[in-house]
Amino acid sequence: MMNFLKNISVLGIGILLMTNLGCSENPTSPGSNSGTLKISLTDSPASYEAVNITFSEISAHINEEWIVVRSEPITVNLLDWNNGKSIEIGRADVPAGHYTQIRLKIDNAEVVVDGQTHPATVPSGAQTGLKFGPEFSITQGSTYELMIDFDAHRSIVTTGPPNSPNGYKLKPTIRVIPVAITGSISGTITNLQSLPVAYAIVGTDTLTSTAVDTSNGAFMLAYLPGGTYTVAVNDTAGHSFVTNNVEVVIGSDHKLGSITLQ
Repeated sequence: MMNFLKNISVLGIGILLMTNLGCSENPTSPGSNSGTLKISLTDSPASYEAVNITFSEISAHINEEWIVVRSEPITVNLLDWNNGKSIEIGRADVPAGHYTQIRLKIDNAEVVVDGQTHPATVPSGAQTGLKFGPEFSITQGSTYELMIDFDAHRSIVTTGPPNSPNGYKLKPTIRVIPVAITGSISGTITNLQSLPVAYAIVGTDTLTSTAVDTSNGAFMLAYLPGGTYTVAVNDTAGHSFVTNNVEVVIGSDHKLGSITLQ
């Protein structure tokens, strides 16, 4: 009788363990069938001394759940990352499969003007999470990189008189594109005394822009989808340059060479 009860007890424990293991299994947890998702950030120029954004969480959506790519807060000065430069803000091993959205949670924002730091109001939607595409797939053993172009110039909105704002709001304007399917346009401005800025334009829409490097005149309009663009360069003295039908080929840089603003 004792042996019978002992066997029943062992069997019960075994069933309990199997049940618990089955309940804890997550079909989309990273494992052998996983790849790496890398998320980087770049920016366009803006008329501030700094635009500091604190991202509290970055995640990706697959199979009705969010996979966290970064859980530790990171503060980035957007203006440090333009002209083809970027910073990695999240990387994680994630389940292979088809992803439908990226989510950014923004905890805090501030701008620096004339040496003074001002808070920028963060909308509740940014705090709970900004969700955006594109959809993408990660295959087993591969690394997939998304580039987030966080346009500081369009994303910071002033309140009050235009020449004497009394507050700042964050209104995120974001462009996201896979790095694997992009190219770039570069050139060198010979007369760069008046702070020129370069623009990549599709139709009437400015897709991205960048400040020309004042040390050597170089600029790069980076992370552009393949296609045909108008490139414009303007400076604060009213000089300009425009060229149409600039073709961007995926994986390559279209070099415009030396340019003199007229």
